[in-house]
Amino acid sequence: MAKAVVNRDAESAMSDEQQYSEAHDLYTQGIHYSQQVGEEHLEKAISYLQKALELYNIHHTPIEWGQTQNTLGECYSLLKKGGRELNLRRAITCYQAALEIYTRDQFPDAWAQAQYGLGMAYLSLPSQEDPQPGLAKALLHLQNALKVYTLEDHPLAWAMTQNSLGNLYCLLPDEDRFSILQQAITCYENALRVYTKSRSAENWAMTHLRLGNVYVFLPGGDRQTHLRRAIEHYRSSLEFNTYEHAPEHWADIMHSLGNAYRNLPASEGEGEEDNLRQAIACYTQALQVYKQEDFPLEWAATQSNLGITYNLLPENNEQTRLEQATKHFLNALEIYTFEHHAVEWAKTQNMLALTYLDMPDGDLQANLSQAITGFEATLRVYTRETFPIGWANVQSNLGQAYSRLESGDVQQNLYQAIASFEASLLVYNRKAFPFDWARVQFTLGSVYGSLSENRQDNLRKAVACYRAALLVYNLEYTPQEWAATQSNLGTAYCQLQDEQRQASLERAIACFKAALQVYQRETNPQDWGKTQSNLGFAYAEFAQGERQHNLGLAIEHYEAALQIDFAQTAPLEWASLIFNLANAYREYQEGDRQKNLEMAIALYQATHKVYTPNLFPLEWAATQNNSGNALRELTQGNVRANLQAAIICYERAQQVFTKLHMDEYAHAVKENIESVQKALQNIP
Repeated sequence: MAKAVVNRDAESAMSDEQQYSEAHDLYTQGIHYSQQVGEEHLEKAISYLQKALELYNIHHTPIEWGQTQNTLGECYSLLKKGGRELNLRRAITCYQAALEIYTRDQFPDAWAQAQYGLGMAYLSLPSQEDPQPGLAKALLHLQNALKVYTLEDHPLAWAMTQNSLGNLYCLLPDEDRFSILQQAITCYENALRVYTKSRSAENWAMTHLRLGNVYVFLPGGDRQTHLRRAIEHYRSSLEFNTYEHAPEHWADIMHSLGNAYRNLPASEGEGEEDNLRQAIACYTQALQVYKQEDFPLEWAATQSNLGITYNLLPENNEQTRLEQATKHFLNALEIYTFEHHAVEWAKTQNMLALTYLDMPDGDLQANLSQAITGFEATLRVYTRETFPIGWANVQSNLGQAYSRLESGDVQQNLYQAIASFEASLLVYNRKAFPFDWARVQFTLGSVYGSLSENRQDNLRKAVACYRAALLVYNLEYTPQEWAATQSNLGTAYCQLQDEQRQASLERAIACFKAALQVYQRETNPQDWGKTQSNLGFAYAEFAQGERQHNLGLAIEHYEAALQIDFAQTAPLEWASLIFNLANAYREYQEGDRQKNLEMAIALYQATHKVYTPNLFPLEWAATQNNSGNALRELTQGNVRANLQAAIICYERAQQVFTKLHMDEYAHAVKENIESVQKALQNIP
């Protein structure tokens, strides 16, 4: 009996030894296949390792069992076939099983290996609705690994873990984004204490690339310094990732380098145009690899970024660069479609529309129509619910386009503009978006002021919009916007024709004087001149106080406006100013009355450089009529000749008024002619 027991024990020992040997062989095969490239080799490795686990026993061969779990976890973490999330979950299970055996005290290296594997598995899990719990677990396990992986004892593993921690910090959601990304930078810089160009070139280059990406997105601080550092890291990465050695990586980095240059602020000795030219050069080089047929999405992204850069480029020939931008956006839209890449399609449509909106030459109305088409296309994707800020911005730009569109029903275009601006105000409220809100209020005021229907009601709405904008704009912090709003508000007050006309003119004068606190002749000559002209008009219309004093002030401001030479650049505005100045001199009783009237007549005649009977018949007729009025009032010189000249002027005006079917005006001029003819009869 005893002999039989001994035989069974021997057989059992032999069986255990064979089982161990077989498990070891299976494990070795698994290791072999895990080191090969390709999904099919990973699947074979997993199969062998699973069979080894059926023979290894957690109680009798715990070390081998744990190591097999660790290796199996590594294989599952790399396997894509069969569902990425499922494989990562299996990897987590394997690593957790290994930690039942491996403790930090007894098996520090294997424990750290499992901790690192768990951290990477949690880090790699597809994004959930709330990624925070998974990322928190990843952070815990990677930090645990660093308790064993030190720079002194395990430099390569330490650097690898630092790199992974840097990647993790880039993904962590946190209100203090700057601090989180600073931690990522620290981790990457730690990794570079081990990774050098000579000893670990590929890892060295990849870490520099990641540092470049972090600095590009680093918020706050000195934006220029951050982007400069990003550019330095990208260029370091290019020392390994060359066009010849790694063309795809090279193109990726060139594209990122282009983005950095595009966003780089101007600095001393290097202007904005230099940076944008560098960006264009980088994008263009990336297209050596990014061919439309081979890398369609990368090609489209580069085309879009080229369009954005040309749009921003500050060079003299604005039309040429905007046409170039348009070409690149249209290229991108060959790939970006509403059906397959809706968001990128919408972004590109929006940029294309903005480019058409800014074009200074060519068929301006056709460009505005193209802009409207692009903005309306963008709104198919940018809805108030999904992209509220983008939606509001597009609505605001759509309003700008409609407000300038002169084809079709102009009044209807203005109403469309108002609808778009008011839509944007559903998002742009004064508290959350004060400057956007004020900008839209300002533009709404301009549109209401341009409506010809219900003129007085719409002018009152314009006044309300401008006054709303002034709740945000102020002289100290936004002087240019404040002055422009004051000027437009003054113009709206001048145009109000109600029972409070004089009070409105008084407010207009105050607004124009406020604008002149900012508009100086030396720094803002055109705005200064326009405001002086408007102030002259307001005083000329102002009936309260001493009338002649007001007319004197009107003449003073009109003549100040003429210190700015704009007869060639804005002939209509110049002619209107000359006409108003002539009216003021004709009515002005102070000083030498004869000279005032002669000045008025000369000014009316000067307007004929612009007001011709063919192009501006109504304005030309008005100058003829008013010239007649001034001529008949002249009391010195050849009175008969003056009256005869007045009749000629009246007759010219009457012909135009009659032709334009302005019967009331024609009748009034006829009465003037008859009055002058009677006066002639009384001259000896």
